Amino acid sequence: MSRGGPRSNDDRGSSRAGRAQANLAALAAALFALTAVTVLGVAAANGALVGEFRDADERHAATTVADRIVADASPVTNRSNVLDRGAIEAFDAAALRRDYPILDGRSVRVTVGRRVVVTAGTPSGGTTRRRLVLVERRRNETVTPSFSGPNRVTLPRRAPWAELDIGPPDNVSVSAVRANDRVVLRDPSGLDGRYTVSVSRRETVQFTFVANSSLDRGDVTLTFAPSNTTKTRLGVTVDD
Repeated sequence: MSRGGPRSNDDRGSSRAGRAQANLAALAAALFALTAVTVLGVAAANGALVGEFRDADERHAATTVADRIVADASPVTNRSNVLDRGAIEAFDAAALRRDYPILDGRSVRVTVGRRVVVTAGTPSGGTTRRRLVLVERRRNETVTPSFSGPNRVTLPRRAPWAELDIGPPDNVSVSAVRANDRVVLRDPSGLDGRYTVSVSRRETVQFTFVANSSLDRGDVTLTFAPSNTTKTRLGVTVDD
């Protein structure tokens, strides 16, 4: 025999309402969780996208500046990928920002080998681009040749120019000077004084002095600036 009487319509209605409310609450919780996950996912994606754009800008700026510093027309190179030691040591933050406007608003550091040569701003991370370079230093050397036989002298080292101090005795006239097969100085009335001539830095240069007699030691002095180079790496770091 049943201990309770049959359920009334009110009891059954209350049960269904309770289940409906529970289901609604679960649905609301699920929708909230889904919305939260979506918002977090979108935020993460936006953050990654912004970071990627920033990194791309850094890479572009670092690559551009590194390429221009080592270019043939750069104010700190003697030729492409050959840095002038004196010029790179005199390089400063003001020159860096003036010559490379792409660095406006960015922190930058330039290194040669392990040495920092210039810093603008406070780079703490960023993107680095490196280029293999030669650092060139020139120091003047002087040669006073002793002529034996033909009036010829060969520079012991290659250089882009030479200064010739010609002072022959009164009975000797030097009418021309050849650098290898090229005439670099000519005066039929006689060369007497100090002259600077451009010569090839890619080949050994022999000077021939065209004169009416043999020259002696002290009649000619040559000053030139041979190159000493060191291989290293240039580094440009740009940090937004």
